[in-house]
Amino acid sequence: MGVQFCADCGNLLPISQTEQAGCECCGSVNQNKLLESVSNSSTNTFPSELRDRRGVVKRAKPAHSADTWSTIDVKCPKCHANKVRYTTLQLRSADEGSTVFYSCSECSER
Repeated sequence: MGVQFCADCGNLLPISQTEQAGCECCGSVNQNKLLESVSNSSTNTFPSELRDRRGVVKRAKPAHSADTWSTIDVKCPKCHANKVRYTTLQLRSADEGSTVFYSCSECSER
């Protein structure tokens, strides 16, 4: 349900089921426009800094995409290919080492 304000003093009018709404501050009587008005809104109608930041995070490139992986000359234990890709991620606290992830260029063994 919407809100309406007094035309004389600007005070918030109480919700009324009648055609008139009386102001509790100045005592003037205002026409109740809420009985005839219908408003439609969506989440995009009202700007939100949090929603904007979440949208940026959703569009960010994932840290494990193929172009962030480096290549090293190590044999794959599954297919014995000579090239293996690797990347590192800091999964634990800063005082502990990074976790290294390996992936074979040929068979995608991890």
